[in-house]
Amino acid sequence: MISDSCNTLEEERVGCDGKSTSDEDDVDDMITDDIETGSDDSGDLSKIEIEPRLTRSHSVGAINDRFLCDDNMFSFRMPHDSSVSTLRKKNGPNQKSNASAFTSCLPTVGRRNSIPPPTDYNFVLDNYVEYSDDTKIPRLRGKDVDKLLEAIHSSHPIMLCVFATLSCFLTYSISNHTPFLRADISQALVLCLVLATFPEVAASAGAGAFAGMAGLTAIPNFWWLALLALNTSVVWTFFLRHKVLSGCGGRLGTCAFVAMNITAVVFGMPFGAIPWSLYYDNIGSTNLWIGRLELVPSLLTVVASTFLSAVGGFVRLRAKIPLNPVQAPTTIALVCMLVLEPTQYRYIAEIDAGLAVGSFVAMASEQHLPTVMDFGSAGFLAGLWILLLDPFFLEFGGKKGFTSFCGFVSHVLLSKLVALILASRTKNKEAIAGTKEKSREGKKN
Repeated sequence: MISDSCNTLEEERVGCDGKSTSDEDDVDDMITDDIETGSDDSGDLSKIEIEPRLTRSHSVGAINDRFLCDDNMFSFRMPHDSSVSTLRKKNGPNQKSNASAFTSCLPTVGRRNSIPPPTDYNFVLDNYVEYSDDTKIPRLRGKDVDKLLEAIHSSHPIMLCVFATLSCFLTYSISNHTPFLRADISQALVLCLVLATFPEVAASAGAGAFAGMAGLTAIPNFWWLALLALNTSVVWTFFLRHKVLSGCGGRLGTCAFVAMNITAVVFGMPFGAIPWSLYYDNIGSTNLWIGRLELVPSLLTVVASTFLSAVGGFVRLRAKIPLNPVQAPTTIALVCMLVLEPTQYRYIAEIDAGLAVGSFVAMASEQHLPTVMDFGSAGFLAGLWILLLDPFFLEFGGKKGFTSFCGFVSHVLLSKLVALILASRTKNKEAIAGTKEKSREGKKN
């Protein structure tokens, strides 16, 4: 309604740009007349105080420059029937739409309510810290109306633990119980749900969701799941406070993987609830990968991981404003999984595994992976790590996140090694060139 009203005003050069028109002059005259006569009619606009409007920024860059550090509140008020009754009487029935449009654009600051109060809509434009890599993300949110929303929007530590626990339970439930979705799809659905409602806590929800990807053999019931969720919350709090692996791809999954190992080694396996054989398959075998890996599904896994990591990195790098590092990769991965799901392809589980790991890699900070090529390379190495770790940590929550972290670290180390080799070669070439130049000068002399 507001947008339609403002469009009508723009067509008639009336409204929010501050330019004077016939309708606006009528309103000004009416307000002046009412103030002079001291009218107390409940349906007039005599007690409206108009203050200078905020100038609207037309570019994202200007919005960022102006609002990235400070909180700013904007409000508008829907028109009330009694607030335009005087305008209708003065301008006639034909001016009804223009009067409504103009009053809908009037600022609400300093207005004294002598008429039945219309509805207020308040919005806050500020930043929230995305805890996957401590990036400040701009957001437009509603004004907090209660303490619970305020705690969520401010990323209170208790709320972070609550969302980690809820995500862990929800992911585990829909993957190991009805509707029995694959763990890769389950975690993506849960994360997208949180991102669509409270993106401030998406990283915490991601840590819990990745822990909830555990299978029934690793986490046999909800009591053990509650212990896993508690350990995940504790480990994630430690990661946040000490900025452990901040900006690294697979940070959230590594947190879940550490919590899963604590749950299994310290509690589950000593009491016999979780079998030790989950740490690696085919105990005593020297060929752990024979019989588990096939050529075609292995290639599809690596390609899927490389593809998703490169595409996720491309979207984040080309964005005009900072994006939530969890949002873009998770959304792309979920769309790909849902598109492939109806095909019932034979190797769809292996493809989904590659897509999930690639999305975790694409959550890395742009400082560590500054180009699309870096994202793709890290995703490729993470795909190879999927194959390498396949016989180990069976049905462990956070395993795929840890796998993506291994791929990310491998890329960073290889990049540094290549940079050192190239720098060493350059220095050697310069030294050889300098030696030759000196020898030539000596011969000339």
